[in-house]
Amino acid sequence: MRAALALAALLTLLPVALHADPVTVTDRNGSHSFAAPPARIVVLDWTLAEAVLDLGHVPVGAPEIALYGEWVVNPPVPEAVTDIGLRTEPDLETLAALQPDVILAVDLDPAQEAQLAQIAPVLVWTHWDAGHDNVAATLAVFRQVAALLREEARAEALLAAQEARITALREEFAARFGPAPPPLTLIRLNDARSVWIYGANSVPQYVATRLGFAPELPQPASRWGVAQHPVEALGGATRGLLLAIQPHMTGAEVLESPVWQALPAVAGRRFAEMRAVWSYGSALSIGRTAEAMAAALRALP
Repeated sequence: MRAALALAALLTLLPVALHADPVTVTDRNGSHSFAAPPARIVVLDWTLAEAVLDLGHVPVGAPEIALYGEWVVNPPVPEAVTDIGLRTEPDLETLAALQPDVILAVDLDPAQEAQLAQIAPVLVWTHWDAGHDNVAATLAVFRQVAALLREEARAEALLAAQEARITALREEFAARFGPAPPPLTLIRLNDARSVWIYGANSVPQYVATRLGFAPELPQPASRWGVAQHPVEALGGATRGLLLAIQPHMTGAEVLESPVWQALPAVAGRRFAEMRAVWSYGSALSIGRTAEAMAAALRALP
């Protein structure tokens, strides 16, 4: 009996022992340790809002939540999350009132980082940069957030499921289009006269390539993976498919213009719109982009 009681006592302590080690993560400033996963998290941008939510946690504060609902959509932000203002300039008073355990950011100005550090520890990752692979950075940041939350196993399971789904979608379109799929141009409407064309170092172009589609209008690598062009430049996409990612900016009226209607892809019924998905999201936005792209491609005749 005494031995059984001792074993029971040991087992009750086991969960504590398993998590006795501090949480350690690495950002652009080096290694940081926390005694336990932070419970009260404020995120300064939508990339990290996605990451935290996808890992099953809810931040106490996030920026521009209404716009997030239009541009990012998924995962949805719960009503309990407090809006902290602009992504570029959060309301410090609101943020401080939330009493965060940690503030998460990407590509934050050092002066702003120092200011925020007076409120709570700040973790900042280098994410969007012309000098590195943005997709690799997206995956790396997601894994660091998972480590912070002690959700490494969940993160890897989610990434593995995403990879399997992308492989299945590639096989679907290989069966539809054969060994030589048509090229694909991915855009966002900017205004009545110009568009953003996605190119190298962008998540949408990465996804298109993974699904088996080469770009018809290749764009050089850049920080954001896009290049602005006049609408007429899309006339160079003479053979392939054209997808526009929603939501549109101020130029949606261009879709009814003679210039737009004369574009080869539009006149040839090779144009479709993709449902809203954030092009600068966290790791699982890769899969959401793939699903949105697949849905748009299936809608084409």
